[in-house]
Amino acid sequence: MQLDKDFNLIVGLRIREVREAFQMTRAEFSEKCDISESFLVAVEGGKKSITSKTLYKICTYTNISADYFIRGKGNGFETDTILELLNSMDKRPREGAMRILREYADVVHKLQDKENKN
Repeated sequence: MQLDKDFNLIVGLRIREVREAFQMTRAEFSEKCDISESFLVAVEGGKKSITSKTLYKICTYTNISADYFIRGKGNGFETDTILELLNSMDKRPREGAMRILREYADVVHKLQDKENKN
């Protein structure tokens, strides 16, 4: 029974992290995913488990695989989320997103180098 509670909590926390990464309130997220806000509160708190149908709704809206919500990837939430979003794109948009990320990383590294010299 403890395994079920731990599993529900882990899945709920991943859902919460994704919702917060989307900068959405529970009300907004539950509306977009077609689930009740009170149920979302219970899921995020690990008090209730979700069905495959509910998981499908969340995955469809967020464009994040069920595998992430169930197993995670072990790279850290931010990295996992970026990977999931990139993997959900077709080749051309993914290449564009990668180009933007590389340019952004270059700017950040240059700014950090400049700050470290001062």
